[in-house]
Amino acid sequence: MPLAFATVLAGVLLPAGAATAGEPPAVVLHAAPDGGGSACSTGRPCSVEGAKDRVRHLLPSGRARDVVVELADGTYRLDQPLEFGPEDSGRGAHRVTWTAAHGAHPVLSGALKVTHWTLRDKDKNIWEAPLPKGLDTRQVYVDGKRAPISQTTPAELNLSFAAASGGYTTTPATWGQDLLATVGADALRKVEFVYTGGNGPWTQSRCRIESAQSPTLLMQQPCWGNVTKRPTFTQASGSLPSMKAGTAPTRIENGYPFLHPGQWYVDQERGVLDYIPAAGADIHSLDVEVPRLGTLVKGAGTLDAPVRNLTFSGLDFAYATWLEPSSAAGFADVQDNLRLTGDDPDRPQATCTFGTPAGTCPFGALTRQPGNVQFTAAHDIVLRGNTFTHLGAAGLVIEHGSRDNTVEGNTFADISGNGIILGSTTDPNPSDVGADDREINTGNTLANNLIHHAGADYPSAAGITLFFTQHTLVTHNELRDLPYTGISEGVIQGHVDNAAHPENTTNINSDNTISHNLIHRYMQVLKDGGAVYVEGHQGQTIKASDGSVDRAGSVAHGLTVAGNVAYDQGNVNFTWYDDAGAQWLNWTGNLEWGAKQAQGGCQTTGHLDYVGNVQSGLTGEFHCSPPVPVDTRIEGNRAIPSTPGAADLPADTVAQAGLTGRWQRLTTSTEPGVGYAHKATDGGGVLVAGHGFGPHTRVDFDGVPATRITVLSNGVLNAEPPSGTDPVRVTVTTHAGSATAVLS
Repeated sequence: MPLAFATVLAGVLLPAGAATAGEPPAVVLHAAPDGGGSACSTGRPCSVEGAKDRVRHLLPSGRARDVVVELADGTYRLDQPLEFGPEDSGRGAHRVTWTAAHGAHPVLSGALKVTHWTLRDKDKNIWEAPLPKGLDTRQVYVDGKRAPISQTTPAELNLSFAAASGGYTTTPATWGQDLLATVGADALRKVEFVYTGGNGPWTQSRCRIESAQSPTLLMQQPCWGNVTKRPTFTQASGSLPSMKAGTAPTRIENGYPFLHPGQWYVDQERGVLDYIPAAGADIHSLDVEVPRLGTLVKGAGTLDAPVRNLTFSGLDFAYATWLEPSSAAGFADVQDNLRLTGDDPDRPQATCTFGTPAGTCPFGALTRQPGNVQFTAAHDIVLRGNTFTHLGAAGLVIEHGSRDNTVEGNTFADISGNGIILGSTTDPNPSDVGADDREINTGNTLANNLIHHAGADYPSAAGITLFFTQHTLVTHNELRDLPYTGISEGVIQGHVDNAAHPENTTNINSDNTISHNLIHRYMQVLKDGGAVYVEGHQGQTIKASDGSVDRAGSVAHGLTVAGNVAYDQGNVNFTWYDDAGAQWLNWTGNLEWGAKQAQGGCQTTGHLDYVGNVQSGLTGEFHCSPPVPVDTRIEGNRAIPSTPGAADLPADTVAQAGLTGRWQRLTTSTEPGVGYAHKATDGGGVLVAGHGFGPHTRVDFDGVPATRITVLSNGVLNAEPPSGTDPVRVTVTTHAGSATAVLS
């Protein structure tokens, strides 16, 4: 009999089956990928769906107790999402825990494994395998790695574009007509144009072709209008740029004629997957996974009856897609994977009373990306020690009406969109949706999570995105290898606020903290973002008894950004970014180096403190218009070189940022990376920054061991080269692998 995995009861680690004094023992059920029936025993395990039914049967019967479902090793291929409601919740103080059995790594998969390959085109080495007819996906994975969809570029096709009503004219004029003749009308309408930077350098929009009649290509609506004719609003402190008509796509995707080695194409009409394997690969030995579900796990309660007291631990949530960008609405990117989907130009989406004509309300209620794992009206949900990977939307979304939830010690990797989203765009205030204060997300914690390679398909994604919340704690996470911003708070909401008109929009934000996070190798694809990006009201304007503004109280109950460390940035504007309408926030004890501008923004309202930070970049860089001058404190900060040595860094800040305790293994158990390696000018050695460093890390310079190594954190170390040498390369080696970088 396998040992039961430890579970969490009332905040104390207890083995499954144990109970606190006076409490009945937990009921332990067992599930397996090939399970069936309703016994749910070790000898006769249930399927995961059967275990869920068994839990639902047990909960109302007899004395309240904890229920633990242990999942055996293997892949659980889901035909439909696992949905949890109030009837699946723990009763009273008791919990229902879904966990990996001891030593097991269960995978909850939304994918179909593809087999039975036949050679379709010998000359091009195109193979095909059967799929259920009509199945669609936007992702395919080969041997655990994301495979690119069939694609080409205008340059490869020697193709140019000019503006036309509703789309383009092309040169050669017959390109669209020729493609139509080759693939047919249905397949033509699946061809997708990608526009990197088309709606601002922080965006990547996508629209599909509607029809082709030489020399004209018409694009699908409403996507095309939402990309090229965006609504405007008055008193704008930040615009929604329209893409210039005639802008050529940076990439053309999803056409059979575009197939290159390593790429795939789904022919829905024929019900096949086409794929060109890499040179030398044996198609019959490849593990090819085609995601078919858009949701793996969904927890949905109501304000009156929330879903509650559930724990998920040690599970892999893997292989899901998201098909909305394949619709006529496409992916009309605005920022941070928010997009325009409205189709009524007489009532523009989310401009509310700030545009002419007036639009839908509330202001800024753009369409948010869903989560492949998602919770709504959820209380006291714990997601601990799981892996979210190979996903086609956001990894995890916790929507409105959710409180006291904990997301701790999880890995989010290889995700098409955002890593984690907390909140919704539609409810800056509960009254906006006709609700009461139970609508507010409050008391949620995101801690010790490793988030990397999010934004794989939609690069405007942030690692963590917060909308409207109270008493939220985002702490000790490591975010790296991201195409855009690390942590984003308040996207779009401040776009009609600044120092001249600070109260056009309001929200319930207050008492939120972003602290001790390690953020590096971000802004690797798009531009105009930061390590922590902030817009709009971050707290309430609190009045003193005499009617004057209580500045200290307002800042104290706003957003606190403290003790975070950022380095190795890409196209960053400001590391710590106070953007449109940002107000009531406190930056303190943060460290950054390598950016030209450490702190500032455009159309910032003000009412902020930037005190006691350490940085190499410029501070107080408020462009476009100045913030409230008498109410902005920038003082007590320390400047360091853009290429600092170890002695320049505040050691405590470096040591405390990122993963802590047992969760450090999330980064040290994988191959290390080096993104920054620079010789100190004072002879103090070489400062090396990256990820995955541990206490037994080895450092070599041009193959010769360092004379001394000081590991400052999982992401930063200092090493001294052998005396009298002038090394060119540094290699960092841990038990998980090695990484080499050229010294600068």
